[in-house]
Amino acid sequence: MKREADHYLEEWIRLKRRKPLIIRGARQVGKSTLVRNFAREKGFDLFEVNLELFPDLTAFNSMNIDNILRDLEVLIQQQISSKTLIFIDEIQKYPIAITALRYFYEKRPEIPVIAAGSLLEVVLEDMEYSMPVGRIEYLYLGPMTFFEFLSALKEETLLESCRSKNIVEISPDMFNRLVERYREFLFIGGMPEAVLTYAETKSGLAVERIHRSIVETYIEDFAKYKKRVNTVHLEMVFNYISTHVGQKIKYSNISRDHQSRELKKAFNLLVKAGVILPVYYSSCSGIPLKAGIDTRVVKPYFLDVGLMNHQYGLSWNDFSSLQSQQLFNIGVASEQFAAQHLIYGIGQGRKPELYYWIREKKSTNAEVDFVVTGAGRIWPIEIKSGKSGTLKSLHQFLFQKKLGKAVRFNLDKSSSVIVDTSVKNGELIDHISFKLFSFPIFFIENFYDYLNFL
Repeated sequence: MKREADHYLEEWIRLKRRKPLIIRGARQVGKSTLVRNFAREKGFDLFEVNLELFPDLTAFNSMNIDNILRDLEVLIQQQISSKTLIFIDEIQKYPIAITALRYFYEKRPEIPVIAAGSLLEVVLEDMEYSMPVGRIEYLYLGPMTFFEFLSALKEETLLESCRSKNIVEISPDMFNRLVERYREFLFIGGMPEAVLTYAETKSGLAVERIHRSIVETYIEDFAKYKKRVNTVHLEMVFNYISTHVGQKIKYSNISRDHQSRELKKAFNLLVKAGVILPVYYSSCSGIPLKAGIDTRVVKPYFLDVGLMNHQYGLSWNDFSSLQSQQLFNIGVASEQFAAQHLIYGIGQGRKPELYYWIREKKSTNAEVDFVVTGAGRIWPIEIKSGKSGTLKSLHQFLFQKKLGKAVRFNLDKSSSVIVDTSVKNGELIDHISFKLFSFPIFFIENFYDYLNFL
């Protein structure tokens, strides 16, 4: 299956001063498969070392690159040549291997080296060895996107229409077909094994088993971190967040019987593992949004919309027999879909991040789903599960921040209108005028590319 990250690897491999690349992401998002497919398609001899399989490995203890390469050749029983791509998988098992990457860059830059691992955030924090600062780069990989899903299903015509700049001209039949595929994606999600299973079998029941297996694997992994965080707390937070996505977190809502600081430790570890996607409050008073961040105010999303719906207990039989408006969590699923695409859509070489805005005042609460930046502007984004929905919070935000443009994603066709409306300002009524751009939600993957044209 094709991934957008393929293009990133193609650009990386062509660099004259190429640095070793570390692929970061949650378990089972396709890190290893990405590298194997890339090596095969580009004609490299893949030299793969899975560090989980060698508990007594000492090759990376050496400071000498020639010794490291010799020991690895003996270990794998394969010679390294000019056509070799070295792939070090599960690199978090031996943090010293991360340090050793600097020697590839400094002494043997002609050898392409890719490493991959999960929970690297924790490993990097605890490293007793010096980090090879400036000598490695990162690629952040999330679940498959909706466009990648279409590609896996061989929907090339739909994919071309999605990538077209003339999205307003999509025919009604094409639009309805995209809505159908989008609805399927809400259940299937973007975990590669789930997408591949659905592409091969068209069986939602088979996908249910994949989802169950992935969730069970995540929970089984918790035992690996018991020295760091109580596994009971990890499972408690995991189960709560996956069924309360998009809600501002309050640890007492997770459990009144456990201390908030312990639950917060579990939450932070799951964030570092990439299983939870945090969306932090920003005052949104200027660019960059991170300058106005308050990490105490956060609404979390799950790794993947398909896994989220599994955690909600939604079966394929129920999902396929109900209309969208009959699904009790369709609004949540739409937000989750948007969040995972916006977070990873900023660029695979950048650490994923996303923000929102909230105002909590008696009788005048307001919340904007997401806020991003692009083309030198701040862009508030509202997500609607259907074709309609009020935008009162958006109006308050635009008035307060003195902004003239906003974006809405829903299930209607693309449009842009000038909105003239009134907003309450304390005891007074004020007026605002702004341009509202509306796009079908399944085009959100292209959003950052659209910004220069809005």
